[in-house]
Amino acid sequence: EKELPSIKGSVLNVAAGGWPIPKQLLDSKKITNYVTFDKKFYGNSKNPVDVYGDVHNMSKDWSNVWDCVICNQAIECFENPFKAMEEIYRVLKPNGVLLIDCPFNYRAFCIGTWKNPKQGAPDFWRITKDGWKLLTKQFNNVEIEEFGGTGPHDRFVYCVKAVK
Repeated sequence: EKELPSIKGSVLNVAAGGWPIPKQLLDSKKITNYVTFDKKFYGNSKNPVDVYGDVHNMSKDWSNVWDCVICNQAIECFENPFKAMEEIYRVLKPNGVLLIDCPFNYRAFCIGTWKNPKQGAPDFWRITKDGWKLLTKQFNNVEIEEFGGTGPHDRFVYCVKAVK
């Protein structure tokens, strides 16, 4: 959240679902284009997704297009986080910023979705600090922040800022 007001240019919100908060935290005067991207439709959301697709195979036209990619609490639901990170890296402009996070020490959370409350979304991964280092190794500058939990080995969530 603290990084969002400083973001400028074109922003792609990957796995945005129907959650409007990231857009509300951005400084609209600095944003030239804001696009939400997700693979499924979230019912009657007041914040519909702009583009539907698969994070593992985003549009070839998006290579080096985005100044910022936001991926909030979603990578744990991607079947292949390594492929997803390759795609996110590809679509970022040089010096583009990735803001990404996911739960670490947290229960499986997807007990139902807006589309089908009886069927949960997949929840495949928990990523350690070392895992984030591996997933972001192609980036030039990476900051990993730890939040919550009872100590350094019991974190609730990791938030990552990575610059291409």
